[in-house]
Amino acid sequence: MSFFNLVRNTMKWKLIVVFTALILFVVSTIGTVSYLQTSNTIKRDVQRLSDQVLKQANLNLERYLMGYTQSFLLLSFSPELEKWLQVKKDAPLDSYLYFQKIIGIYVQPFVYQYPEILSVTLYNNNGNEINYTIRHGFKKEYKFMEAGLDAFMDGNFTVDVRFSRDYVDSDGKGIEIPVITMVKKVRYGSDTGYVKLDIGLDPALTIVNELGIGNDGYGFIVEDNGKIIAHPDRSMITARLPDDLRQRIAGKENGSFFREDTHEFVLFRSIGSSEWKTVVVVPYREFARSIFFIRKFTIGIAVAALFISLMIAIGLSSSLTKRIAKLRKIIKTTARGKFDAKVEIAGSDEVAELGTAFNAMLEDLDNMVNALAESKVMQQKAVMSALQSQIDSHFLYNTLESINSLANLAGHKQIEQTTIALSKMLRYTSDYKSTVVPMREEIQHLIHYLDIMKIRLGDDFEYDIRVNPRCEEAYCLKAIMQPIAENSMKHANVPYGVPLRVCVSVDVASVEGTDYIVVRMTDNGQGFPEPKRIWMNERIKQINLSPLHHPHSNIGLLNIHFRLKMYYPHDLCAGVTLDNAEHDSGAAVEIRFPLQTHAKQEVSSHVL
Repeated sequence: MSFFNLVRNTMKWKLIVVFTALILFVVSTIGTVSYLQTSNTIKRDVQRLSDQVLKQANLNLERYLMGYTQSFLLLSFSPELEKWLQVKKDAPLDSYLYFQKIIGIYVQPFVYQYPEILSVTLYNNNGNEINYTIRHGFKKEYKFMEAGLDAFMDGNFTVDVRFSRDYVDSDGKGIEIPVITMVKKVRYGSDTGYVKLDIGLDPALTIVNELGIGNDGYGFIVEDNGKIIAHPDRSMITARLPDDLRQRIAGKENGSFFREDTHEFVLFRSIGSSEWKTVVVVPYREFARSIFFIRKFTIGIAVAALFISLMIAIGLSSSLTKRIAKLRKIIKTTARGKFDAKVEIAGSDEVAELGTAFNAMLEDLDNMVNALAESKVMQQKAVMSALQSQIDSHFLYNTLESINSLANLAGHKQIEQTTIALSKMLRYTSDYKSTVVPMREEIQHLIHYLDIMKIRLGDDFEYDIRVNPRCEEAYCLKAIMQPIAENSMKHANVPYGVPLRVCVSVDVASVEGTDYIVVRMTDNGQGFPEPKRIWMNERIKQINLSPLHHPHSNIGLLNIHFRLKMYYPHDLCAGVTLDNAEHDSGAAVEIRFPLQTHAKQEVSSHVL
């Protein structure tokens, strides 16, 4: 018998083939997905780590550059420098004294903060030149106008990196060192001159040496035009990037790409407002080592798991098919109408349970049919009951209109006013199309509620509303004012014979240049009890720290604060504050949120 016929005619071999194919598919899928996901995760981690390294390096470099520039400009605009520029060439003592003041007031604090400063040079059009060096001396023949700084003199303020041969070491031998040179042209009236500052690249090189990712990764600093500013290989300083690399970096703030020719992953990021960029280069082999190991490990585990699973599948299929054949024989017997047959299958697994269930099925078949029929009847009754309990909202509005018409005909103005106000309130709160509305609609909703309470309580209730016209077209969350007024109605507890008075003001306040709408609502009751006020303020603080962990409660003030925090998640001033009014004359609740003349994108309706 061929293998194909064996599989087609035998349940045992069908199960073996199915189990084997299924296990092979599962193991292959899991292995492939695991490998791909792990590879992608490693790549993302390398990119994320490199990006974090770039950000930190940029912060340090930007701090250095900003400090250099600020101190240098402070020196350039100093009154002492103005006096030095006016000194004639035949007054060397005056030149020296003014220069010493400049050194003491500006240069020495600058050098103390940035010890990598190499020298400061002053030159004026009267022919005066004076130099101050810190770490290395100048050559005897050094002259500012002969130092090859022509390109620096073209502009008012120039910064560049170059190799300087103007210095000597402690033995008097000439040295060549990379420096950042800043030259500024200064002018006070008819007196002009230059201020030059040479700065060592040590901090930048230290930062560059820390940019390397892995064993072979490295970083460097480059200008937007492709000139290398700092590099672990000092011979590369002032060199030019390859054209393909320069074109992919030039003109962009930050980014990343993969170089196919060198198999390198390149990330770059601009340094502040300068034209410098930090670049990190990570060879593919740095993270490929881990990927290749994971691939080999995944294949090995998959093969081992497949072999073990195949052995288990053969054993299970043999055990299953033997007892399933016995069950099949009994089922054929019952198919001919012999429901008194019983299945006896040994074991405690699913096949044994199947035999027990088959016996129970025959015994309880009639009961199950009856139970199913009864369940269908009960379900139908529940559906009919639910349909009968539904009320069309238009029926409610039409009924209120009918009451309004009858009140109008009968001359009952208060009933008519109450019905109209209630109808408008219901229409306002049942409109779920938008969770933000113009402030005028929210104020009108509050007025409808207060009018109804005025009709109910008569002379025992008064209210006053004052609104800044700027606030009327601003947008706010729906239904945030009426619950506060309702809170006053329920809990104000005014003395007997004194009418409850609710005062509402809607105005604009400016906080750090941002306009906010401030809704303040006060009453003349006894105010918040001190334990209640402390408890409520603690809950407000908890919502500020973690709004998403706030459980919805039946306390309207807390829910309003929660809604404001969810709608304005990044605004620290938005929210609800509560306290007692001055001289304990009642409760005072204040709502604050940004003044916006347009509705921003809404959050989910279950929050608002």
